[in-house]
Amino acid sequence: MLDERKKTILKITVKDYIESAQPVSSRVLAKKYLLGWSPATIRNEMADLEEEGYLIQPHTSAGRIPSDRGYRFYVDFLLDGYELYEEDIRMVNSIIFSSLEWENLLKKVAELMSERTTFIGVVLFPQLKNATLKKIEFVDLKEEAVVIIVTTSTGIVKERIIKLSRPINEEELQIIRVRLNKEFENKELQDVYWILTKDKKNFILPQEIVDTLIDILRELLYTGREEGVFVSGLSKILQHLEFQNINKVKTLIDVLEEEKTLSSLLFSAFLNKGLTILIGQEINIPELSDCSVVTTIYSLGGSITGSIGMIGPKRMKYERVLAFVELVGKTLSEKLVQILGE
Repeated sequence: MLDERKKTILKITVKDYIESAQPVSSRVLAKKYLLGWSPATIRNEMADLEEEGYLIQPHTSAGRIPSDRGYRFYVDFLLDGYELYEEDIRMVNSIIFSSLEWENLLKKVAELMSERTTFIGVVLFPQLKNATLKKIEFVDLKEEAVVIIVTTSTGIVKERIIKLSRPINEEELQIIRVRLNKEFENKELQDVYWILTKDKKNFILPQEIVDTLIDILRELLYTGREEGVFVSGLSKILQHLEFQNINKVKTLIDVLEEEKTLSSLLFSAFLNKGLTILIGQEINIPELSDCSVVTTIYSLGGSITGSIGMIGPKRMKYERVLAFVELVGKTLSEKLVQILGE
């Protein structure tokens, strides 16, 4: 374990490098931070930190920068606390609580995370494998038109307008709604789909309603986004000094355009059931060795629903990014409760 002086020198080295993007020298630390130690003493401590794997000296004449191990120690033990900006809170609440349609909301969340940080924002669509049917509702539009609304346990809402072959009054719609919800409420989507498909002729219901429900469930289960990812801000990575090499950036973007890669990154939040930080080599994807990935979950009650994340350079302001990602995850969870009333 590092002693207090080494911790202090590592901490301000990481912070200074994050701010300046320049290798940090002992002279800069002594002059800028008034530590009360001579440049020689600081230089010796930095040499020890390099020997122990916390710092790297890119060139013999240059100062030092944090290694993956240095960033990890900083994130785990040296952060002063999270920095939550009032403007972030306002924007997150505005976007999340003003949106009604779940899929469109998640796209907006990915865009918001990228815009507020200049990093890549990623949202993993709710996992539908074990999702259940929450409720089926109808809205009568008159003139034989009806809106069917299907809500899942993961908060996804699908709406479809259909034209009926004969008029149905409000009382009949209510009876159909009660019957369908009694039959299928809290059943897995897969089971509901197969029951309706297998016995569609035996349901004493307007055929248009049965066929539409089957179409909606098929869309959710088979053409939906069981492993889908919304990503925003790939081009923003160019704004950071670490990614000025076009060939490096092209390789990085090629990897990030693979949906399975992004899904696997976000799945780490599921495994840890909360805020997770992967730094450099910890990501286990060579093309992302210059990046950090910060992820967290959003959930309904105790049931994890999906996850969100930020991908950016290792030289990121972790206090702000961790606070922001956690804020978005918690606010999305609150939105789920609002939608599903639990």
